[in-house]
Amino acid sequence: MFIFGSGVTAWWILANYYRGPVLGLSESLPLVAFFWAVISFFSLLIGLYRQAFFARSNYHYLLAAKSYVYSTAMILASFYLLKLTYIPRSFIALYLLLLPMHFLVGRAILQWMAGMFSRIGLGIYNSLIVPNGSTGNSIISKFKWFPEFGYFIKGFLVHDGNGRGPDDLTTDGGLPTYPFQDLERVIIEQDIDRIFIPSNSFVVNGFHELIETCQRHRVKLRVVSPEATSLLRMARVYDIAGITLSAPPHHKLNFLKAVIKRGFDLVGAILILVLLSPVLFLASLAIWLESGRPIFYGQTRAAIKGGRGFKFYKFRSMVKTDPEERNRLLKLEKTTGLFKIKKDPRVTRVGRILRKFSIDELPQLFNVIRGEMSLVGPRPIMNEDFELMQMSDDFWDAIQDRARVKPGMTGLWQISGRSDVEFKEMVLLDLYYVEHNSLLFDLEILFETIPAVLFSRGAY
Repeated sequence: MFIFGSGVTAWWILANYYRGPVLGLSESLPLVAFFWAVISFFSLLIGLYRQAFFARSNYHYLLAAKSYVYSTAMILASFYLLKLTYIPRSFIALYLLLLPMHFLVGRAILQWMAGMFSRIGLGIYNSLIVPNGSTGNSIISKFKWFPEFGYFIKGFLVHDGNGRGPDDLTTDGGLPTYPFQDLERVIIEQDIDRIFIPSNSFVVNGFHELIETCQRHRVKLRVVSPEATSLLRMARVYDIAGITLSAPPHHKLNFLKAVIKRGFDLVGAILILVLLSPVLFLASLAIWLESGRPIFYGQTRAAIKGGRGFKFYKFRSMVKTDPEERNRLLKLEKTTGLFKIKKDPRVTRVGRILRKFSIDELPQLFNVIRGEMSLVGPRPIMNEDFELMQMSDDFWDAIQDRARVKPGMTGLWQISGRSDVEFKEMVLLDLYYVEHNSLLFDLEILFETIPAVLFSRGAY
């Protein structure tokens, strides 16, 4: 709307007040359509449209400015390379001047409308907080500063049988506290839509009952904490409402998403295979010349503990060793999470190069074509690694939604630092992706994956 409005306004001003050459309206509209395509492309890639609904205004303006700069550079370069000298420079200059003005005015109107709807009770999400010390108050303050997001705190959910909160919890504005055992009654009586846990160690006492009750009554359960916010920022995602642990499914919408995503994955995987076939051939040749066969290496992986496994393929990047060698290194590392060693002695010279630029991951394109994986999604985990993780059963219950989408070749974990991201952090990023997954979000992540791979962020 802002893009076409700026174009029509620029044409009207020049047609009525400018004495130089002016394009007719029929000539201006295709030009404005080109501007719209370029600006929309960059806006989608950097997440402007998606983050408009979750991010603070200042970050939204920053994304809009980045999109404006990239689009302006592309538009001017296109005119120069295509030698479109017949288009008056006055029209281009006025259009590029009016565009940010229209955006700022339009954004202000939308914010005013959101605030007005919020005040009359439209778009309001009745919410509860499971406090951890005084952290519940920080969420209330945050939501008060940003009423346009529509979160209305109805009270605190506490473990004390008398309904008393922690000693350092002060209920702002006389907010009531409810004992856990009354959760179902409170959800029904207060028409609760959201429950927030303000702690990164999101498995609280009674979590199993909490998540079951939320699923039964279609209530979203979310983590909001400084750690979760910092983690999302690593992935270039800003969301004031945190990360969803559990959300009610939308079966028709999920089916449609799955069909669109499968088509995108299939076309994308085949296209990438064709384009990178010389790289796959050279990688295979280098492995064979250095250490012979096998060229590929297969592992059984799954999205969640006890979930359906599949054969996950990679280029072999290690020497052919006895399986006991892994157990020996495991004892030396004393890890309780994903088994990753920065300077693994088993990695070959060729393998080190393949890993640095993620070339060893390319055979997973065949997993994508077979329908076992997606281009973008949660990282599948080795069955052996699940056994290493000393997590409670409540933790595994908390991350069941990770299996709602297919595992992916890349994801938010990849653009956040790959091997430098801890397992629990990776899971939280995956859960955020599961709720917000869409074709546009996949394009954003794929776009951000390119520099992550080229600059080898977190690869070893």
